[in-house]
Amino acid sequence: MSFLHIHNVHKRFGDTHVLKGIDIAIEKGDFLVLVGPSGCGKSTLLNMIAGLDAISEGELLLNGERINDLHPSRRDIAMVFQSYALYPSMTVAGNIGFGLEMRKVPKAKRREAIQRAAELLQIENLLNRKPAQLSGGQRQRVAMGRALVREPQLFLFDEPLSNLDAKLRVDMRTEIKQLHQRLGTTIVYVTHDQIEAMTLATRIAVMRGGELQQLGTPQSVYDDPNNLFVAGFMGSPSMNLVTARITRQDGALVARIASANNEVTLPIVRDRAALEAWCDRDVMLGLRPEAITDPASANREDGEIHEAELEVALVEPTGADLYVVTRLGGRSINARMRPGAPLSPGQSTRFAFDVSRMVAFDPETEARIRDETDATTQVTARPAALGQNV
Repeated sequence: MSFLHIHNVHKRFGDTHVLKGIDIAIEKGDFLVLVGPSGCGKSTLLNMIAGLDAISEGELLLNGERINDLHPSRRDIAMVFQSYALYPSMTVAGNIGFGLEMRKVPKAKRREAIQRAAELLQIENLLNRKPAQLSGGQRQRVAMGRALVREPQLFLFDEPLSNLDAKLRVDMRTEIKQLHQRLGTTIVYVTHDQIEAMTLATRIAVMRGGELQQLGTPQSVYDDPNNLFVAGFMGSPSMNLVTARITRQDGALVARIASANNEVTLPIVRDRAALEAWCDRDVMLGLRPEAITDPASANREDGEIHEAELEVALVEPTGADLYVVTRLGGRSINARMRPGAPLSPGQSTRFAFDVSRMVAFDPETEARIRDETDATTQVTARPAALGQNV
């Protein structure tokens, strides 16, 4: 049995159906990240797990116990909020130990628990300060310490890094991941930042409009998106998506894509059996930017490379990478090339496509077109969004 099971959960506020049959199961020690755009229902789901919002329909099971009607104080769950929610008149030590004091934990045990949490979070030197004397990152550590000392079954994080600047977000992200690895705790974490989700999670649940679009490991969600929304939402830059016609060339299945000066033909090597049914029809093809590169950087050992001559529209150096924009199928396409490549707008150059990483989608239902044997992810979503696998 899974440690946390969110079973067919619905939430309604009057006539507004906010969550529509969410089904998620994770094991003890998992780091589940709920990710999606603003308003998709991820914070509402987190509040329902915490007991701050009532469930309209469905079940929440924690370690085998049904907790739907259990008071928040009896759920053995600790929550870290976006706003830190620290008491300004208390010291750091007082804030961390306040929950234990309310539970009548003896003073000596409280002191030991506060010290352990402070050492884990490297804030021992801040215990006598008050929140106004702390930076944003230090305040977030204190909020985490207050949750840690309780030693709950489950930790909930509601966009804890959204108030921090970019560099501090990266630093705190690393610390949260290291903390999870050291303690082996079970965490449910909400964010709208897909990079944060990819970095932290052992499992990602991608949500949209109150529905679960895909559930899986970060790599499976990234490499094997289940629909156009997941493909476009996960990744930065996002997956390149172009219209292509599936046809035959010399007996082999290929995808033909219009470009400014000619037509690019890419061989179909993935989901070939499913795409047979799409011959002489249009699909949406998806390729990650790193699967389109310069010929010298192409991974010819693990991938299947096909080259095409295209015009450079824009060059965006980022230091570690060079992103090159070209036009294909009437859309701008991002390619990731080696830094320092001598390219400039208007120049024609060879692009190397790793077609082994190419995926296809039904342009009407937005569902992934995949071979029936390729079932690497769990999915729950509305029929119109995902449809039936072709």
